Amino acid sequence: MKASFAIPNPEERAFLLEGYLFPDTYEFYKNESAASAIKRFLKNTQSKLTDEIVTECDKLGFTVDEILTLASIIQEEAGNPTEMPKVSSVLHNRLQSSRFPRLQCDVATFYLRDYVKPYVDETRYEELTVLYNTYKCDGLPAGPITNSGIDAVKAALFPAETNYYYFVTDTDGVYYYARTWSQHLENCDIAGL
Repeated sequence: MKASFAIPNPEERAFLLEGYLFPDTYEFYKNESAASAIKRFLKNTQSKLTDEIVTECDKLGFTVDEILTLASIIQEEAGNPTEMPKVSSVLHNRLQSSRFPRLQCDVATFYLRDYVKPYVDETRYEELTVLYNTYKCDGLPAGPITNSGIDAVKAALFPAETNYYYFVTDTDGVYYYARTWSQHLENCDIAGL
């Protein structure tokens, strides 16, 4: 039961293979074609997405693509692997709650602004904003926003058990979690925001 690379919505993706090129050390060969290098990336990604990972996706009711999308947000929101399960719990809690239909993660907005906008025209950028901006779209964005490491993938599959719906970090990288908006505002003050 190998992971499928069938991308369900290719026309909605900013970059088709975003999230599918596992970050690792690769050797490149002189005069090697781009297609050959990409094949190696995809083969490595498939080797990382073990049967256990695919089974866990199924248990959670997510596709591999959805877990890679979730993992990409976790990767960008929690640079520290020890925080990834808690950040994941916030995102899972929001996805499972009718009160919080949107993930509201800044990293998706930064992805659009910094990595997508320079390469598309204004019309396409507006289309992608509707699909990726987690302040505007319900649930997960249209696809991954980065190529996640295995720590982020595992955090997406095995979130910490919390009742948090918010988190914020300060400039020292300390994370503050909250159940309510008022607690979150207090944490924002503590974090100096």
